Amino acid sequence: MSFSKIEKIHFVLNPKAGNGISLKIFQEIEGELKSNNVKYTLFKSQGKNDIFNHVMSDEIPDCDVICAMGGDGTIHEITDGLMQSGKASDLAFSIIPSGTGNAFAQTLGELKPKKAIQKILKGERLKIDAMEIKQGSKTSYAVNIIGWGMASRVNQISDQLRILGGIRYNIASLIGIATMKKKKLLLRMDDEVINEDALFFLALNTVYTGKGMKMAPEADFTDGLIDIIMFKSATKLQVVNIFLKLFSGKHIFDPRVTYKQVESFRIESEGDDLNIDGENQGYTPIDVRVVKKCITLIK
Repeated sequence: MSFSKIEKIHFVLNPKAGNGISLKIFQEIEGELKSNNVKYTLFKSQGKNDIFNHVMSDEIPDCDVICAMGGDGTIHEITDGLMQSGKASDLAFSIIPSGTGNAFAQTLGELKPKKAIQKILKGERLKIDAMEIKQGSKTSYAVNIIGWGMASRVNQISDQLRILGGIRYNIASLIGIATMKKKKLLLRMDDEVINEDALFFLALNTVYTGKGMKMAPEADFTDGLIDIIMFKSATKLQVVNIFLKLFSGKHIFDPRVTYKQVESFRIESEGDDLNIDGENQGYTPIDVRVVKKCITLIK
C-alpha cells in the first residue's frame, strides 16, 4: 500500500442507482470536498453503457482519481472501461457507496458515504485483481462476480424488483429457489473437469454479493485467486437452508456446497445467461482468468 494526496476527483454518477439516492449523497459529500479544497468534476449517466463509453473516451478531465457513485453496475462500467481502454495503468478509481447492493463497498468495509470520502481523501492506494472474461472475440473485465445458473436467474428476477430496494435480492433468491431447475454444466477449473447437472455457479473477486450475502468469506481481491461457489445438487429445502447461512458465510461448510480458489476456469456449456458484476449480460461459453493487481483502488 502507498499514500498520495488527493486534490482532484472526477465523479461518475448514476442518477438511477439506489432508487435515485446517488444525487442526494453527492450533495451530502460536497461539504467535505469544499472544506478540504478538493477540486472536482461530475459526469451523470443518461442510460445503459453511458459510463463505460465515457471512461473509454477522451472526455475524462485531469484528475487524481475517478470515483464511482452508484451501485455495483456503475463500478463494473468504470473498471471494465479502465481495463479495456488501457487507462487502468495510470488512473486510479474509488467508490462512494450509492446503490442498493453495494457488495464491493461492503467488502472494502465502509458503507457510509461521508466516511468513504474522508478515507478517499487520505489517498491510500491498493492494487487489486480483476477477472478477464473472453466470450468469443469479445474481452471484458469483472471485479465482483460472474454468475451462472440460479445465480444468473436470481439477478434477472431482482432486476424486476428494483422498486423494493436492497431487500429485492433476498426476495429474488427465494423466488429463484422456488422455481429452480438444474442445468448441464461443463466446467473446467485449473486441472479439474465437471460435466454434470448443477444448480448454481458463482465466481467471486469479493467477499460479498447481493445485499449483505457473505458469499465468499475467504475472498481477497489482492490474492491473485478467483473464489468459486457451486451447488451441484440439492433439494429446495436444502437450498433454503444454505441460503440462510449466506449472511454468516457458514454455507461453505455445507456438504452440498463446493468452495474452491482457482486462477482460471472455462464454462463450455453453450447459450446460458450470465450475471457479470450484477448485470445481466453475455452468454456461455466463456474463458476466465485472473489478472493480478491490475487496477489501482483508492480505499
